[in-house]
Amino acid sequence: MTPAEAFARRLAAEIRHELVSLDRIRDQNAAAPRDDAVFTLRARGSILHDFYNGIERVFVRIAEELDGGVPQGDGWHRQLVTDMSIAIPGVRPAVIDAALADALGEFLRFRHVFRNVYGFVLDPERMRPLEERLPVVLATFRTQIEAFLTWLEGGPLDG
Repeated sequence: MTPAEAFARRLAAEIRHELVSLDRIRDQNAAAPRDDAVFTLRARGSILHDFYNGIERVFVRIAEELDGGVPQGDGWHRQLVTDMSIAIPGVRPAVIDAALADALGEFLRFRHVFRNVYGFVLDPERMRPLEERLPVVLATFRTQIEAFLTWLEGGPLDG
């Protein structure tokens, strides 16, 4: 095995490990009570927060290993999502498409709110659509990241 093959396998294994955690978060989201008690809202917010963090960890690993590092400065989180939707000629294909980048932007905005407001001001009406979309967004992410992993590991890449 060449060093490049070992590198690709290691990065792919790290990403797949994160996918297992994201599946657990999806399952926790499905099982979470949907009442609007403050403690329940805090727990539900934490699930949404963790979901986006897991996705971002995947992107950070890709950026660190393939893109020369994560973006810098204010707005780096949003720039990271945008970067993942852009192919870098001679380096890598796009990791996700623009539609998924837009959907993830909604989770990123929620994560920002979750980190910067008191838990008792969380709005269940704003959280519910994200909770409902989480399984679909994760399934789309999984499909697109698996295509990226196929490329990374040297296999044929569709689309």
